[in-house]
Amino acid sequence: MIPRRPLPPPPPPEELRAWPDDAARLADRSMALAELSRRGLGIARLLLLWLLGAVAVLGWASVGLAIQSFGEGGFDPVSGIVALILAAILLVPAATALGFWLNKGRVIRLRLEEWADLDPAPVGAAQSLSHRRSVLWLLPSVALCLAGVSLVGIALAEASERTSKVSGTTYQVGLGATVLLTGILGLAQALAQRRWSARFHQPAPARRGGGSHR
Repeated sequence: MIPRRPLPPPPPPEELRAWPDDAARLADRSMALAELSRRGLGIARLLLLWLLGAVAVLGWASVGLAIQSFGEGGFDPVSGIVALILAAILLVPAATALGFWLNKGRVIRLRLEEWADLDPAPVGAAQSLSHRRSVLWLLPSVALCLAGVSLVGIALAEASERTSKVSGTTYQVGLGATVLLTGILGLAQALAQRRWSARFHQPAPARRGGGSHR
């Protein structure tokens, strides 16, 4: 496996800062913000979210199969137990990996704010990068949210009319909820990045009596 580069570290504490001048500090700040913006809304990060959602969908399919084995179409405890074990193998690691995914997003947002707060100068290229990448996250995430709501609605409607079995309803609700949650997480990540970008887009105020802040 090719090791990923670590995230840019937070800026050093004030007592340890040793930039030779403002230009060097702003250059390091710009590089850190651009890299953090790229990593926060990276395509690989979005694909990982979708992969975790797909694994969870398979887990819900195993849950539905277990319900079917225990109570629908004949009692088959062996198949039911195997299906439950498979569901646990799929759902537990997916949930754990999602926790790491969310934590990494939180770390990225904190470091973005720390670097942006280092100087009142506008974020420039990092802001532009956040806007472009957020669109790539927003559109499919909205589509997933709509699809998830539709799937859950159809499953609940069929369940209320008793036109589907419990196993089918369980899988359909799990599928719809997973798709909806995947869309919500992608949407939240993109909107959080856009809010960060808007927060730091204002240019620095001009100094009295001598040029703008560099």
